[in-house]
Order: sequence, then structure tokens, then C-alpha cells
Amino acid sequence: MRITELLESKDFKDIDDMLNPKKHDDEDGIGFDLAEDLSFFMNNDDDAYRRHFYPAIVKCVESIKNKKKTSPKMFKEAVVASYKEYIKKFPSKDLPDSLEGKLFKETCEKIHEEVCDHISNGKYKD
Repeated sequence: MRITELLESKDFKDIDDMLNPKKHDDEDGIGFDLAEDLSFFMNNDDDAYRRHFYPAIVKCVESIKNKKKTSPKMFKEAVVASYKEYIKKFPSKDLPDSLEGKLFKETCEKIHEEVCDHISNGKYKD
């Protein structure tokens, strides 16, 4: 794809808009969705997936199989441990040292929702 094709549908009022796109309104000021990025990291980093995320997925699958209620809190340990690996691999002064409050809750909820969707779609089978 050519750059002109990519930008064809864009309406830039100013060259500055193109060079410095506005960051989405995030409270932490890092300029991207950290919950989304961490979720992607947990799914795609071999070490984080194998050591932290997969055991949490297994717990969730077993709970659903046993008709027990699941909750985003099931992924708490996996998120905390994976975030530590995330900030080691992608150090940035804009990233918080640890996930807390709303961001932590949002990340656990996002991951819980994704895993439950995958389970209901048959991605994780016995």
C-alpha cells in the first residue's frame, strides 16, 4: 500500500495533525490503551503466556466446565506478573511502576471477557 493511498481518506487540516496525531483521552497520559497492549502482550509473549496467563486460563476453563461463576479477579496474579515482564521488555518513563485502580480493574475485565469469549467459541477445548 502506498502512503498516498493510506492518507487518501484522511482530512488533515494542518500538516501538524498528520505528524502529531492527537492522543486518545486517557487518564494516564501514555498515549495508548495499556489494557489492550498488555492483553496482546500476555497472549503473544511466550514466557508470559506459559508462566502466568495459561494457568489462569485453565482455572477459568475448569470453573466454567464445573458450572461455577468466573470473575475478572481470576486473572489478578497473571496480570500483575505479566505487567512486571512487560515493563522490563518495554521500559518507558510514562508507564506506571505497577497497575493500580481503574487501569488494573479494566485490564482484568478485558482479559476475562476475551477468555470467556474464546471459551464459548470453542477455542480452549479439552
